[in-house]
Amino acid sequence: MHQPLRPSNVLLAGVLAGAFLLAPPALQAQQDSSMMKHDPAMMDHPDQTMGHDSAMAPNMMFMGAETHKAAGDYEIVEAKGMQQIKFTDDFSVDQAPELHVVLSAGDIPDRNALDLGKLKKKQGRQSYDLPKGTDLSKYRKLLIWSKKLNRPVASAELHASGGEMEHM
Repeated sequence: MHQPLRPSNVLLAGVLAGAFLLAPPALQAQQDSSMMKHDPAMMDHPDQTMGHDSAMAPNMMFMGAETHKAAGDYEIVEAKGMQQIKFTDDFSVDQAPELHVVLSAGDIPDRNALDLGKLKKKQGRQSYDLPKGTDLSKYRKLLIWSKKLNRPVASAELHASGGEMEHM
């Protein structure tokens, strides 16, 4: 025989069903909208990334590697006659030992990779000078590499318009 439904059981079932329906879906780290912020100043001058002014390529987003999280964009510019890679204000990366900024042909640096130096800080705007004559077409990735762990913490696709940057 079935037991009659008691009002308290019906109420509890309704509350649980409502809570389930109203719960937000789980977000994956890379889909978090806070990790997709872009520089609003770039919206005012969309042609700036098409070779106008000093920008060489559109801002590109960092993605976390393995279990790490990362956010922010970079751009390649010319400043004071030198090529630079500049991270945007919203750049951030997880803590890891001995972090370096590395240009690489793949997901793991090989003997042809170019180490641009230690990461200056885990968050915020920063820039790294490229050695004179650097041929960016040899590289596909911009890595935040942990030398101690021997693995990437973050990476971004390197989108350069090929070869050395022309002087304006």
